[in-house]
Amino acid sequence: MLVAALFLLTLGAYYYVRIAMNKQGSPSMFRNANILVPTDFSTYANYALKYAVAMAKQFAGTIHYVHVLDRSALAGVRGNEMWLAESESHALIDSMREHATIRMTNLKQIADDEGVKSETHVVLGNPTEEILRLAEQTDSTLIVMATHGRSGVEHLVFGSVAEKIVRQSPVPVLSVKHPEHEFVKEYDMTLEIKRVLFPTDFSPFSDKALPFAKSFVKEFNATLIIFHATEVPIVLPEVMSDSAVQLGPQLEDESRQLVQKMCENITDVKVEGEVRVGTAFREIASYAERAGVDLIVVPTHGRSGLSHVLFGSVAEKVVRVARCPVLTIRPEYGGEA
Repeated sequence: MLVAALFLLTLGAYYYVRIAMNKQGSPSMFRNANILVPTDFSTYANYALKYAVAMAKQFAGTIHYVHVLDRSALAGVRGNEMWLAESESHALIDSMREHATIRMTNLKQIADDEGVKSETHVVLGNPTEEILRLAEQTDSTLIVMATHGRSGVEHLVFGSVAEKIVRQSPVPVLSVKHPEHEFVKEYDMTLEIKRVLFPTDFSPFSDKALPFAKSFVKEFNATLIIFHATEVPIVLPEVMSDSAVQLGPQLEDESRQLVQKMCENITDVKVEGEVRVGTAFREIASYAERAGVDLIVVPTHGRSGLSHVLFGSVAEKVVRVARCPVLTIRPEYGGEA
């Protein structure tokens, strides 16, 4: 009798966990995360805000809005063709800080309306340095930002700042631009991800980012696409040997075998493989657009090897040209997928 009772309790606990998992989705590295959202209040930056809000809703996270008053830009402000006096400079900074605080209140209200917790930060300094400092200070595990925006005295120059953040951030960065292929439902600020693209150069280093792609796939019951672009070395015809002529097809065949092996080793999610020949970042962006990819998850750098690319520059170029959001991850990031 006691054994039967224990069995029923165990069975009940099992189904309770399964039901709970089905309600909230599979475990994610962004569950209960702090999400840092840099903004210069531009149209481009505002476009990225809905991704942050939707991510926070999906993963029960907290948004940290940050606006940086660029100290270097302020240093170059002239009044009547003369450098501002120190008192005038302080007055200008105070005025800009007050204006930014008011704008932040409006952003916080947007989060409140969606039931999302949020905090605001208005700071003075170098935009890149302050964003990275606040990411650490707030213990953020994700940065969501626009890839470009308008520039001016009171605004971040998002084109260069975003690239620096992608390159230097120790935590994953979700880069979005407008217009692009979206995975946020506008009417209810929820996420809908059906296809996730994971470019790889087959190095153990870059594959450390694979669990992050799989986590999104599990969360949304999506399809994972393992992608590799084979870049064939350019050899001048006059110095090309007969064996070199066969290099391109050979590299492509080997790449297809490696992609197929990766797909066969992934048994817990729906997975597809794709190999293209050409410049890596162009092939990644082109395939993503044609295949209706919702999200690209790409390591920010990797090691070179047989026909493989160095992801340091490739990831940044993908962020620049892709028509869908891109999640860049440094493989040494300590978060758990």
